[in-house]
Formats: sequence, structure tokens, C-alpha cells
Amino acid sequence: MNLHVRQVQTHLFRLTVSTASICFLLFLYISLEWSSSASDPSGVSASSYEDDLDSAVPAISACNGFNPATVATALDETLTAKLSINGSAVDDFVCSIMTHDMRLSAKLDCPATISPRYADLPVRPSNSFFSQPKIKYFFALDLYQSAHIMLPLMGTIVETMRFLGPEYCALSIVEGRSTDGTYDILVRLKSEMAAMGVRYYLSTSDLNPKAVWDDRIKHLSTLRNQALEPLVSAGVGKFKPYAADTTILFINDVVLCVEDLLELLYQHRQQDARMTCAFDWNAAGGPFYDSWVSRSMSGNLFFEITHDARYWLAQDMFFDDQPNQARYARKLPVQVYSCWGGMVILDAAPFVQRKLKFRDHKEGECHMGEPTLLAKDMWGQGLGKILAVPSVNVAYEYKATREAKLGQGYVHNVIESADYKAGKELVVWDKEPPVRIKCMPLFNQQSWVKST
Repeated sequence: MNLHVRQVQTHLFRLTVSTASICFLLFLYISLEWSSSASDPSGVSASSYEDDLDSAVPAISACNGFNPATVATALDETLTAKLSINGSAVDDFVCSIMTHDMRLSAKLDCPATISPRYADLPVRPSNSFFSQPKIKYFFALDLYQSAHIMLPLMGTIVETMRFLGPEYCALSIVEGRSTDGTYDILVRLKSEMAAMGVRYYLSTSDLNPKAVWDDRIKHLSTLRNQALEPLVSAGVGKFKPYAADTTILFINDVVLCVEDLLELLYQHRQQDARMTCAFDWNAAGGPFYDSWVSRSMSGNLFFEITHDARYWLAQDMFFDDQPNQARYARKLPVQVYSCWGGMVILDAAPFVQRKLKFRDHKEGECHMGEPTLLAKDMWGQGLGKILAVPSVNVAYEYKATREAKLGQGYVHNVIESADYKAGKELVVWDKEPPVRIKCMPLFNQQSWVKST
């Protein structure tokens, strides 16, 4: 009997040791897989990416206890004089981003707290011991000479990541040719992103989209694809750093509130959209800025521009798309053929699967902007759930943004208004695109072409 007990105990001991060994090897494999994808996310040399911060390495913020009010006047004077941010001012600038106060920069009336409307957007941590945090939100930007806008831009992005869960966020920025301190600020920002636990990818490019008109869209497409490269190269999967349902937030150099980003994410998820856009505006509250790349479900521009470009009927938005004109009047989300509007939400999967990328026009194809061509490719692949959200309004300068939000509304004011009618929020998706869309290489060169 004792011999039998000892044999059972021996077998149990061996089983326990074997199980522990397997678990340990599995843990090492997962850790190495994560480490390899983090140390070289794009599969390119380190020189191609200035940084991939290893968020697993603990870091301490240098901005703890920093009061942005103590340096706000000096920074504002430097920016107003269009002087470069350098020296110790870089540290002050970065800490002003990390402790951003909109009242000290763009002076927008952004809400002081985050609405319960967005309570489902933060990632819920996994209880699994072996699971590494999967990146759910991928922020992508291309920046050039952006110091004048970076306090509210980056400050808002940082605050948004804190709400969503920093360990579930990645930030990829392509900087090019700046002489105003943009690059120095972005380099210094890396230690603060590490302290937050955010994956941060910073790369550079010498491409100048404005140098030659014919190369503009090609260069813009290259820069946008470069910003997505860490995500596309790493891929998604069980042992990859990115979740299968990772969402891209592609943001221009705009002034915005946290609620602007969260509302786009909310609508993208609620409407089961594939691309969700804001509305961006010119100075003095209009006209709508991204008219060149945006098309309604009629295939036309969002507003009429006469064939000779002499008259811009900018107040008559969605003039030949009656159902969506009525929705737009109530600031309800509308389905469109294409849009951008200063910032967009995109599903990452088609990019990771190499089914989509930003591109220039092909030979014989209409000369259009890369967002329009992206939408064309999306419609061609059955991904035509493209949404524009009139409650989200941004612009490219402090004053212009205040004017846009005064004229078009802040998110919280719009969705709480009597006209909004939240019960009508969901769009009824058209599965087919318009047969033809407006081709407009220049505003005074207009024709109609096939939509796919």
C-alpha cells in the first residue's frame, strides 16, 4: 500500500514539474514574441524609426507637479513671434503638453469632465496572467512646422489616451523638415510616453508634398503610409502587440477637444462604420475646408462650386442629397462617399491585411486626393460604411477653431440640443456607391467619372 502511494506521489510530482516547465516555456515564448515585435515593429532598421519605446521599461515622468501656467506667457510669446522652440523651452513645452490646460492655449470651452456616453470606450484589462496588453487604439499623425498647434493637439491626444488606457494605445508620428522645434519637442516627448506606458514611434521624412503639384498626392500617401507602418508591419494576432480589432485615429494638425475624438470613436463603433470623419472649417466659421476630397452620396461635392470656380455656395451643404441634407441640418451623422475633415477613424484590419493603403491616382484615373482614392478602394471592397459626423468640428488655428465651434457647435452642445434627436442617430446604410462621382483635379476643372 505504501509503495503504491509513493508511486502515485512520484507521478504527481513529475506531472507538476512538467506542467510548470510547460507554463514557464510558454511564458518565455510570449514574452520574447512581444519583445521582438516591440523592438522592431516595422521590420526595418532602427534608423528608419527614431524610436519604438519599450513601455515595459519603467520610466518616471519629469513633469510631475509641473504647473503650465508658470510658463504659458513665455511660450505664447515665443509662438506668437514665430520663434523656434529650443533649449529649456522644449522641456517646458513638453510638460505643458503633459499637463495641458486648454484655457492657457487655444481657450476652447471643452468640457472639464468626460461624458458617461463614452464609458464603453476604455479597454477593460484582461484577468489572464499570461496576456500582454493588446494595443487597441493606434494614433497616427504627419507633422510639419506644427509647434504653434502642438499644445492643444498633443495635449488633447495625451488626455484621450489616459482615458482610453495608455497601455492599450500607440502613437506614431512622422515629422518632416521642421525648423520651428517640432522635431525636438517630439523627441523629448518620448520619455513622457514611456512613463505613461504608451508605445511611441517617431520617424522622419524629407518629402515635401508642396514642392511639385503633380507629386503632391503621391508624397502625402507615402507619408500617411509611413505613419501606419509600425502597425502594418507588426500585424495583429494572438502573439502580436495589436488587437484584431485595433482602431486607427488619423489626425491632422488641428485644434480639438477630447470629446471630438471620443465622439468619432463612439459613432464609429455604434454605427459599425469602416471610416468616420470630422468636419474641418476655414477661418470665420467656413466654408467647409476639405471640399476637394469629400463627396456626398450623390457623388457631388458637399457644397456646389460652379464649373469656373467663381462661386462657392458653401452655405448649402449636401445641396443635391436631400435625405442627408435633412440629417445634416439636425447635426446627425450622415453616410458619404468620401471624407476626411481633419481627422478620421479607420478599421486597422484592411491595412494590416494589405488590402488598403493610401495611394496616388493610377494612369488614366482621375487626379483626386488620397482620402477620395482610399474611399474608392473601400467601396470596391464592400467597405462603404463611410460616415461624416457634423457634431465634431475642428480647424487649423486657435481662432478659427473657436469660430468653428461657435458657429457649428461643440459636441456636447449639439447632442444635447432639441434638434439632434438621438433616437434618429443611426444611419440606414446604402450598400452601393453613387454610380458616378465628381472629378475635380482643380476647382475649375470638373467632370464626372465612375465611382469604383
